[in-house]
Amino acid sequence: MIYKTLRRVFTGIAMLASLSLAAQEFDSELQLSDEETTCWYRICNASSGMDSYAMTDLNAGEESDEDQDDALRIFIPLLPTETENHHSQWKLTAGEDGKVIITNRATGSQIGNTSNNIGNLNLTGFNLSSHAQGFTITPLGNYAFKLEGTEDDGVNRCLAFADRDGEALAYPETDESTSIVGWKFFPVEIETGISSTKASRPIVISVKNKRISVSGSTDWQLFSLSGEEMPRTVSLPTGVYLVKMPQKSVKVLIP
Repeated sequence: MIYKTLRRVFTGIAMLASLSLAAQEFDSELQLSDEETTCWYRICNASSGMDSYAMTDLNAGEESDEDQDDALRIFIPLLPTETENHHSQWKLTAGEDGKVIITNRATGSQIGNTSNNIGNLNLTGFNLSSHAQGFTITPLGNYAFKLEGTEDDGVNRCLAFADRDGEALAYPETDESTSIVGWKFFPVEIETGISSTKASRPIVISVKNKRISVSGSTDWQLFSLSGEEMPRTVSLPTGVYLVKMPQKSVKVLIP
């Protein structure tokens, strides 16, 4: 990561409003969605006071919609929306080279890897054509994650929170997990091939120290994506793995 280029990072815009939401239980490990299971998340910034403001796609899902404000069609605002709002819900899927694709539930738009210049800031856009390259996701602790992606100019930048009318960004000198480069994922709903259930789930898949564990079930196996069965008690290399249970199979990312 070239930190001194952070004045040109990916950003979200906060539209401040007064709204009180119930305490949210953010995930310390992220679940990738696949053909069998989809986990929808609200994505909030880890900086102070932003727990209620989620990334929101205000597009109508059509590039020709003339009623949309151009600024909102380009940039990702952070809004205090209702939990049930599909425009503020996102799924994570496995991309190429260990990257993670972030897709909106309402519009199908993906968060792209190209910034748009606004003064001394670059603001993140959506790829309406669904060709996003994806992000590398790194845990920071305190339920926060860093999202990094390489843009068209070859520079690796991290997704960060910024006020479009504010000062140029500076990379955090202290705890990244509570800074503008940290993001929290609040699970809203899990969809399976059989039914849809709210995010409280009896079987929990956890990642700690690069080890995968499953609570709520003892009948599970761990495989690499190539089909090789992996030991359940050792630290694993970075990559995507398959947790196979009688009820379903789930892809899990080891950052």
